[in-house]
Amino acid sequence: MDWATTINLGGFGDAAEMEWQTVKSWESFTDFFEGAIHVDAVTYCESPELLLDLFEKEEAKLETMDVLVGNREEYQSSVDDATIARQLERHYREDSLIVRLKNRKVVHSKLYRIVKPDEEVVLIAGSANLSYNSWKNQTNSVVVFNTSVGSQLDERFLEWIEDHRDSYANEIFMENLAEELEQLDDEEEKERRIELWIDNRDTQLSEQGEIHSSIGEELDDLGDKVDKVVGVSDDVDEADEVVTVEHVEAEETDREETVSAEDGSSGETPEGVTAAKTPEYSITLPTQGFETDGYLDQMETDLKRRGADVGADAITTPVEGYTNYLETRYDVPKMWVDTEAGRVHLQHGEHHRILTAEEEADPAVLDAALANIEEYVETVDKWGETNNPQAVMAHMYEAILYGLWAPFVNLYACQFYGDVTLDNALQYLYVFGESDAGKDKFTEFLLRLISDDFVRGGADADNVGKNQIRSLRNIDTVFPYVVSDISKQKIERVDTLRNFWQDSWNPADEVSYPSIIFTSNDSRPNDWFRNRSKMLHFDVAFPSNPEDEGFYKAQEDLNEILDEPNPIFSYVSRRILQEEMYMDAGGTVEDVRRVFRDFYDRAGRKEPDYFPVEPANRKYNIGKRKWRQASKRGDVSFERREDHLIAEFDLEPHELYSYRKTLPTKMRPEKSGRNIIVKNPDDFAEWLDIDELTDGESSDSETGFLSRLFG
Repeated sequence: MDWATTINLGGFGDAAEMEWQTVKSWESFTDFFEGAIHVDAVTYCESPELLLDLFEKEEAKLETMDVLVGNREEYQSSVDDATIARQLERHYREDSLIVRLKNRKVVHSKLYRIVKPDEEVVLIAGSANLSYNSWKNQTNSVVVFNTSVGSQLDERFLEWIEDHRDSYANEIFMENLAEELEQLDDEEEKERRIELWIDNRDTQLSEQGEIHSSIGEELDDLGDKVDKVVGVSDDVDEADEVVTVEHVEAEETDREETVSAEDGSSGETPEGVTAAKTPEYSITLPTQGFETDGYLDQMETDLKRRGADVGADAITTPVEGYTNYLETRYDVPKMWVDTEAGRVHLQHGEHHRILTAEEEADPAVLDAALANIEEYVETVDKWGETNNPQAVMAHMYEAILYGLWAPFVNLYACQFYGDVTLDNALQYLYVFGESDAGKDKFTEFLLRLISDDFVRGGADADNVGKNQIRSLRNIDTVFPYVVSDISKQKIERVDTLRNFWQDSWNPADEVSYPSIIFTSNDSRPNDWFRNRSKMLHFDVAFPSNPEDEGFYKAQEDLNEILDEPNPIFSYVSRRILQEEMYMDAGGTVEDVRRVFRDFYDRAGRKEPDYFPVEPANRKYNIGKRKWRQASKRGDVSFERREDHLIAEFDLEPHELYSYRKTLPTKMRPEKSGRNIIVKNPDDFAEWLDIDELTDGESSDSETGFLSRLFG
């Protein structure tokens, strides 16, 4: 039956021919596309190969297509042939085929704008899909308008299509692969990348990085499920979704019974932390496309010992098995930041923690948390031997601020990327002091703070080398990698640390790197490392031998402080994520310092005198103190020669190395015999705080001399 009629739609100018059609087959539907030179569409389309068929039909004149696919968020899995992938990439590169993928809800609209020669255009709205399968047992009805390009009806219909594009699509199919191939010259490498793409593998990452990134996506999903169950209701009938997690009451006091002895943790989960157990949750890792005898095979052997089921196409492992593997192999647990939900997650064995508070802290809770930190820091005054208690406590507090900032390092990297050298902006933490300076207890205290008491220790320095540091770039965790008692010689040999971020980190890879914290008995590694580090000095000695006076009491006191639950990280993470402090790209640890000052204000608690209002490594600089003391003792004299400052020492030449190393590299210091030549005298004067020094620390004669020298 012919349902065609000529109509004049009010407000659309020229008349257009309109048809109602019942379309019963794929062939009858594609007749509309006969002779088309361009197509705009919003539709269902199961495979991009079908779109290629429209280009290649006999006597086809089709030049360009722009299609929004309303039923698929990804198309990569539907391409299993390298020839098809190359054709799609070529069409994308030549701007002849644009495939837009939906960004959220399913788009059920079916709109087609078919441009033909001589400015003829066919506009179709109805139920017909651009998919073979939908025509097997279906009949569709459509409304068809025949008009001309640029008519008011055509312009409004195109606006309708463009509104769909703006509202529901923000990803272009093939865009990433095409950009990657464009950067390659080697044809064999291009073929390899296409094959990896077909296998739905990330072509930018190493095999190790790809595997851990894939597992990270599954754990993201687990984090969402835990959040739904624990955050909404404990009642299964009321929960949004039923999943295999068990809510652990925050107020429970028998946590020791629910945590294995291997965890080494005890005490209760503090306010602000959401606790859950995931004993039955498993991870499925596809194994197709990976190299034989590669990283996956090595990982498979280890996971099998932890209960993994290895099939022909995939490995299924309990989440506990994977996280135990990660901690045993790399000395770091799985932690990630969900920026959309504004939460930090930690998976430790079967224990899942959401380490971001749902609500602002009660002032009393903040007061207790700050008091616990102060009690720890003030063990310096109570049990330590030091000539500079204020400086040591400031350095210790500064180290804690760094540790609380560390899990967010990748968010700051995103903001710095492309603008600054990442390795200079995202500093390592280097804590040095004598063997009895309390460095191990510091790392334990810090790791407890950011892990809800689950993590107590880090990596053994003996296990640290180039391969281990490289692996940190691939295991996709934000939990800081802590190395205890490393020698400066070992650090200097691991040249991977020179460009840990700059050579490999890219926000597009979506693989997180951990920050790195070192403790050492050595004071000053080489210049390149100092330029990349926040250097803090624990210049204190604690009772370390049972024969030392106060040893047992000091140990008992310290352990009580460490055992006290402290939710401070949950409130720090809440502030940083909710306020998106990292978006400013103007600070790092400084943001945590600002949060802490606000916490003191909200808790009505006075900041201790040693609180580092400015970076402690700047205010209480060991090098500055060393130079000042040398000047006061008369071990060094200064002479200005043109644009240089000559520091002449009354010491043995080998003793000068420690003085040269304390100077910031921007002063360009050089050692020559018993002299150190400073090529930037003005920077030296600013660093040494000559004005402050001449106000009282030096003799009258020296005051006058230094004033004349730098004035």
